[in-house]
Amino acid sequence: MIKFGFTQFANVISFMLHPMVISTAAFGILTYKAMPAPENPNLIFFISFIFSTALPIGTVIILNKKGIVSDIDASIKEQRIQPLALGTIYYAAGFIILVQLNSPKLVQGLMFCYCMNTALVWLITKYWKISIHAIGITGPLTALWIMGYHFPIIMICLSILVSTSRVILNAHTIVQVTSGLIVGVVSTYMQFQLLFL
Repeated sequence: MIKFGFTQFANVISFMLHPMVISTAAFGILTYKAMPAPENPNLIFFISFIFSTALPIGTVIILNKKGIVSDIDASIKEQRIQPLALGTIYYAAGFIILVQLNSPKLVQGLMFCYCMNTALVWLITKYWKISIHAIGITGPLTALWIMGYHFPIIMICLSILVSTSRVILNAHTIVQVTSGLIVGVVSTYMQFQLLFL
């Protein structure tokens, strides 16, 4: 019988609730549940997926194979700069395309928030390591809350699970994940309120 401990559980949670997985789910909900429904939901979701998930993941995999980042999470602070810079560019391009496609405002807003939040993390990372997983869960959850999906217990539990898993894996301290949670909520909420509502 295989022993399944805290570390293994934390690895599973960290993978299942990875920012790239969450972004795909959030864009899917915002696209297919939008009111009024967009004329081209499949194209909008495809563009969202390419720029928020496929390109960032592909980039990290390539950088890992080239030895520029030591692992898929880019765990070493100094190795995060290049993936974050490229991610910011991908999200900006995705946002411009989504605007041109006249996608729902909340879809545009989430892509914009990904761009700005990633740029903010990029700047913070030059000086300090903040939890991308924590920002990656609370940003989309905040967007879903704004859309009307008010499930506070589920949302809080997901945020706690992600944060706890990152601390158990020694990827971050409690301060780093708490800061990520706060930045994710505050930054995303403010951007939506000021620009997309």
